[in-house]
Order: sequence, then structure tokens, then C-alpha cells
Amino acid sequence: MPPLPNFRGFFLAFFLFAFIPSLSISNLVSGNVHDEIQPVYMSLHSLQTRRGQVKGMMTVEICKNCVDPSSEGSHIEGLNAYQGPQDFAVQSEIVYAIPNDGSRAPMNRGQLDGKIALFDRGTVALVEKVLHAQNAGALGVVLIDDGTCIDEKFTYCGMAGRVSDGGFAKNDLREKWRNVKIPAMFITETSGQRILNLMHLESIHIPGYGDHWKNI
Repeated sequence: MPPLPNFRGFFLAFFLFAFIPSLSISNLVSGNVHDEIQPVYMSLHSLQTRRGQVKGMMTVEICKNCVDPSSEGSHIEGLNAYQGPQDFAVQSEIVYAIPNDGSRAPMNRGQLDGKIALFDRGTVALVEKVLHAQNAGALGVVLIDDGTCIDEKFTYCGMAGRVSDGGFAKNDLREKWRNVKIPAMFITETSGQRILNLMHLESIHIPGYGDHWKNI
């Protein structure tokens, strides 16, 4: 007479999936995704203005999980702050400030310390965003245009100015920039999307401030 089949393995599997709902494929996949998260680094350097580049324009490098973005990264062009520091060299991870539009002091202040802060353009003055980041300990700031710039060459960007000004925010009162000690760069919406596509972000809702993105 043949031996009876062993049902212990079957009943164990049934018990795990029927009575322990927390053990799911989504949880396992989520854990693997977080293990693969790699930070995005940027090199922001006043000496990175290319030969023949228009005054006020500068080039920075970005790369994902690299040692030296200045030599390994891909190029992004933008406008330097007209009244901000003109001699600088910073290199660090990029972190999205929360709220993304800089409408108040950063809620993720600890994340910005020693990093390069990323902001969206909005109703708040660009210099206010820079000061928010500086007060949080950021080493530099990158400001993403909201589509106001009419082209990728910064021919006209509304109140932020234009490339012919020799930098962004030229017409701001000097008093507003007097306390700014960190570099700031203004980039187009397209260039900003390039950076965001490299970053690992998740959406969060902040009561009174709406939906925003945060670094994972």
C-alpha cells in the first residue's frame, strides 16, 4: 500500500497566507526598492562657467550615487544669482525642501543641513527661499522655474529677470540679499525635471499647504 501524502507543507502555506495578512508581496517588493535607493549629488562651483558662456550663466554637474559629480556628472546650465556669492564651491546631495515652494521655513530642516536644497518657483520671492535654506544649514540652493521662462536660454523669465541681466533677481533690493552667504542657481523647468527624474521621491499631503514631494 503506497504511503499517504504529506499535507504538512500545504497546511503551513495555507495558514501563512490566510491568517498572516501582513506577509504580502507588496511589502517584500517595497523593502527591496528602498534597499536600492541611491542619492543624487550635485557640484555647484563658480569656476564651472564654460569658456565662451554668457555672463551670469553657469554649469553644474549632477550624478546618481557617484563619488565626484564634478568629473562624473552630466551638465545642467542655469543662471547664477546676480547679487549672491560669486566665488563658491560646494558639492553635496540634493534634497527637496518641504514645502517645495519655500512658502515657509523648511519642515525638513534636518534633512537640508549640509545638503543642496531644491525649491520650486512660486509666489514667494526667490531670495526668501534661499534664506530659508541657509537658515536650515544648506550649502547651496537650486531653484526650478515653473514654466515662466519662455525658452531654455533664459531670454525672459518674468520677475526673475533674463540672461542679459547677468544673473537672476538683478532687480531685487540689495538689502534682501545682504545676508545671503550661500550660492543659488536658477534652472528651467525642463532641467528641473531632469533632476527630479533621478531622485527617489514620494508624495505627502501637508494640511494647509497641499501636496508636496519629499526625499525617500
